[in-house]
Amino acid sequence: MNFESFFETEPDVKSLFPKIVRMNNENQLEWEIDKDMLQKHAISVMEGLGAAVESLDESDFLNNVMVSIGQTHVKRHIKPQMLKRLWPSLNHGLKESLGDKYTKEVNEAWKKLYMYICYHMKRGMENPDMDLEGYSVYADR
Repeated sequence: MNFESFFETEPDVKSLFPKIVRMNNENQLEWEIDKDMLQKHAISVMEGLGAAVESLDESDFLNNVMVSIGQTHVKRHIKPQMLKRLWPSLNHGLKESLGDKYTKEVNEAWKKLYMYICYHMKRGMENPDMDLEGYSVYADR
């Protein structure tokens, strides 16, 4: 996942990452990135995608996790329509990582998974107080 390319293609989202993109004394965004924080966030996103793949056969659990993640993103002022804007950068990162193995079929599978994730995150964003029946993003399975 290349978040730097995401910030280049979607510069208006930089303000949503105050721990990653620094502000100057006039409280304006600067193109100075905290590389450690960026890497931590990218790893978190990729681990989330990996967990989603591993949980595909446990749809209730996966759905609740994605709803919960959506609920936490509301607190960070992320809007549901912003989720799909990440796909081009994620797609680019997958292409770079997988090389020749990133076939049209693999691309379609990842895109369907990402849209599925977006759908359930959006449910959480639109219902930030929804009870998730005791499920937690960090719950042991």
